[in-house]
Amino acid sequence: MREISFRWLLNQRSLNLRSIVAGSASFSTIHASELADPTEFTSPGALMLTLGLVFRDDPEGFEHYAAALAAAGVHGIGFGTGLAFAEVPPVLTRACSQHHLTLFEIPRATRFVSITTAVAQEQARLENNAHFTFHRQQERLNHAAVSGIQALIDEASNQLSAAVAVASSSGAVLSQRDAEQLSAASAAVEAAEQTGRGTGTSTSTGATITSTFGSAGRRWAVAARRTEKFDSYSRALIRHLSGLASLLLDHPDGNNHAILGALALDAQLAGVDSPALHAAFHLIDSHDLVDVLYVTASTPSRLARTVSEIGKTEPHSFVRPEQDSALLMLPPGTATSHLFKKQSRYLRVSALRGVAWQELNPALLSSLQSHARSLPLGTVAAFDSAAPTWLAEPGVSEALGARRAATVSRLAAHDVQRNTELLATLRAFLVGNANLATAAAELGVHRHTVRARLDKVENLCGVDLSNPVTRAELLLLSIDS
Repeated sequence: MREISFRWLLNQRSLNLRSIVAGSASFSTIHASELADPTEFTSPGALMLTLGLVFRDDPEGFEHYAAALAAAGVHGIGFGTGLAFAEVPPVLTRACSQHHLTLFEIPRATRFVSITTAVAQEQARLENNAHFTFHRQQERLNHAAVSGIQALIDEASNQLSAAVAVASSSGAVLSQRDAEQLSAASAAVEAAEQTGRGTGTSTSTGATITSTFGSAGRRWAVAARRTEKFDSYSRALIRHLSGLASLLLDHPDGNNHAILGALALDAQLAGVDSPALHAAFHLIDSHDLVDVLYVTASTPSRLARTVSEIGKTEPHSFVRPEQDSALLMLPPGTATSHLFKKQSRYLRVSALRGVAWQELNPALLSSLQSHARSLPLGTVAAFDSAAPTWLAEPGVSEALGARRAATVSRLAAHDVQRNTELLATLRAFLVGNANLATAAAELGVHRHTVRARLDKVENLCGVDLSNPVTRAELLLLSIDS
């Protein structure tokens, strides 16, 4: 629970609390009990509310009561007057002063539940603020990581108000940022050199935290150090920092972001689960929501231009390119038709918006691919899960392999060798319900041109496009290719 200061509580005028003894500065939990010794049911850092009913006839018992609470780590006592006692007993005041317990009076008109409710609301507010701050800090680390390891370490030092360093198992300090005459370099070196310690583990001594990581025999450690202890959110931010550093140091190319994006998508599709992968996708959005696109283009060059333009518009996007298609992940809300600018008329795009990146798997990729290839050229459409996902199943793919090689694969090879558009024309014709005019409009050519290309398709593949069964077969093959 978040700590609440006694100063804040005593300043809540609606509660009419009166300070008696100033002891500990804050408390983390609040309990109400009329037991003579409630220590079994309390916790360190607690505030105890009581009416003192059990001591009505024995006020001297408050001395042992306060001593027991202090020994249990309780930070303060709120004493209710007007029922068992008209005022706070002097013996309790003396005992609280002796044991450094905060003591305040609760008037009869103030209900205990009013105090617990006010505290719960304030703790919720502080927790929400801390959660918001944490996500903002994650985003700042994500943005800094794009500029390299030193920028990442500098930003981490700023966000943690701590000295931060990263070192390799060879003893080299790769990057560091000191703070308040503190250095984390030696802690990072020591952690990285501990070969008996597994990667991905963290060691905390309160004010110093180290985290090791690495792959393929390489090993690094991140260390953070400051004068005060790290809270749970700071420790989570250090784990996030470790994941980002792992990504950068495993792939130190200048084009870090493009490499990390492709590798992150590959790792997710392969079923990998690691802090580094979570850190990678936080580069897109710290709340784990993304827009997923599957883009097919009329030519590889069109795809390259499209990916380049998207990279300029959305620099935090991830791309997994293929020959004439690509899987993209973008920040939520950015997958619109305006994203593709002048290239949109040469594309087929299936868009799945506002989904958790963890939902990406081979089955979903297959569905996106099938849906995109079933669209008319120049279409950006919301993902339709009704697309035939079974085409990607191993047995189906193997069974269709020979037929695909004799038809759509042959057309694709012809297009590459002769600079033609036979496969694109066949797809447009089939998706357009075998309508020449629809295909011609999509391709931007005359109907006679479409007819001539389809004649060539029939000759190359040995098929009859007037047969509806043949058209259905080729539609599935062309969508899956």
